[in-house]
Amino acid sequence: MNTKKTITIFMAFLIFILVVATKSFAGCDFKAIDTARLHSMVVDNAHQMEAGQAIKFTVIDARPKKEYCKAHILSAVSVPEANFDKSKALLPKDKNAPLVVYCNDGVKTECKKWAKKAEAAGYSNIAIYSEGFKVWKNKKMPIAPLGEGF
Repeated sequence: MNTKKTITIFMAFLIFILVVATKSFAGCDFKAIDTARLHSMVVDNAHQMEAGQAIKFTVIDARPKKEYCKAHILSAVSVPEANFDKSKALLPKDKNAPLVVYCNDGVKTECKKWAKKAEAAGYSNIAIYSEGFKVWKNKKMPIAPLGEGF
């Protein structure tokens, strides 16, 4: 084979791979937020509410309701991944509103499943708290209800 034909075949193959890979992974990547960013959002928003300038975003606890009731990130709403369809009425009506979802251990399968379900329901501004509730609690971040040691 000549060099020109080899390059053409290689480029066609590369384009094919890029197109297939892009379609295969479309919608699988969600923004990640770390503890410092989420803390800033939650605490700053509480102060801004007092001034009537709160940013509209929703923190979602995707863990089972039993775990949410024991303790959760301050201001979080319980929409368990397993009961997404039953609980999605708790989500904002605005499908572009920012949503931050968390589980126990950060970017786990549960959080990704939840985010995919929300995306399929039309939500377009989804982020995952990458460190999870265990880290949030261990770092003594604001939780509710206030449990032992807080």
